[in-house]
Amino acid sequence: MKSVITIYEKISVLSLDVVAGAVCCSAMFARQMHIKVFWYQYFVLGCSVWLIYTIDHLLDAFRNPTLISPRHRFHKKYQKTLCILSVLVCVITTWLAFTKLPIAVIWFGMALGASMLVYLALTHFFSFSFFFKEGLVAFLYTLGVWGSVAVQTLHIQQTHLFSGCIFGMIILQQAMLLAWYESEEDTQQEMLSLMQRQNAAHLHLFLKALIILALGATIGCLLLLNNTSLDQKVWLTLLIIASLLSVITFFSGLFREAYSYRFLSDGILLLPIWMIVDTF
Repeated sequence: MKSVITIYEKISVLSLDVVAGAVCCSAMFARQMHIKVFWYQYFVLGCSVWLIYTIDHLLDAFRNPTLISPRHRFHKKYQKTLCILSVLVCVITTWLAFTKLPIAVIWFGMALGASMLVYLALTHFFSFSFFFKEGLVAFLYTLGVWGSVAVQTLHIQQTHLFSGCIFGMIILQQAMLLAWYESEEDTQQEMLSLMQRQNAAHLHLFLKALIILALGATIGCLLLLNNTSLDQKVWLTLLIIASLLSVITFFSGLFREAYSYRFLSDGILLLPIWMIVDTF
């Protein structure tokens, strides 16, 4: 069991669980919208997510040598290797994107990439008091996962829009949950976070309100909308994800040890894989 935990810790440090979660969620939305997505599209999405997370952590490690989290210590230790690997992944991803992806996805990806550069600049080179890092991360992540699928169809239905909005709320819930858990660590390391402007009690209260909103909206869509069987599977999956995040929020004492809250909050985004397996 310890060996399995150790392997997953290494996967998490490299953000590979985040990559897998993004691909699984994107595949779920592609199935809901009846869009055929080829392997190279998922490959480009996964590599793009990995690049953003890796560059973000490398910049953190470069700017602050006293980082204490395992993820940042790893990126500090293997900074040169990860920089070289990032360049190679970027070249391969760019080539695949411009030679294989539909034109609508290319334009969408370029706009999203420019937005990510703005995010990295705001995070690492500027310090604006109004900057809501967690909200921007959730918005861009949702656009990358759900939006990259939605731009491939001209017939977006009401249920598709609702699923995208609720997914965005869940990702915001996850981002704020991590900010709440790591508030003390971020303050010690002088890292930009919502917690630097809000105390833990206020953030926890807002997080609880967001949980109620996400759960209520998902249950409402599941019960009230004219859903297809695929829509119902999506709502059920999102409901389970939101519920598990709620457990991590309300029973924080059980998940603080050894960064287990982070492993779980990232890992539960793999749950949509059951919808992929269900197609076979």
